[in-house]
Amino acid sequence: MAGFDNNKSNQDDTTCDNDIDITDQDVSNDDNMSEEYYLLDSKLDELNSALDFLEKRTDDIHEKLKELLQSNIEIRNELRNENMKSN
Repeated sequence: MAGFDNNKSNQDDTTCDNDIDITDQDVSNDDNMSEEYYLLDSKLDELNSALDFLEKRTDDIHEKLKELLQSNIEIRNELRNENMKSN
């Protein structure tokens, strides 16, 4: 019976150890997940800022191209009018 009690005691110790390890792992995993979510959130914020910058720059370039196009249209019209006057 003494051997039986020892086995039971070892099983109980293992169960307790496993429970503690699982709890420790769960807490550790939760901490790791929280850190990963924080890092992911940080990276997404950085990407969002970069995309906002690129969008603004693209809008600025688009506006400048429209101005350039309008300017070219006006110059062409002036040249055309001058050519018509010369003839």
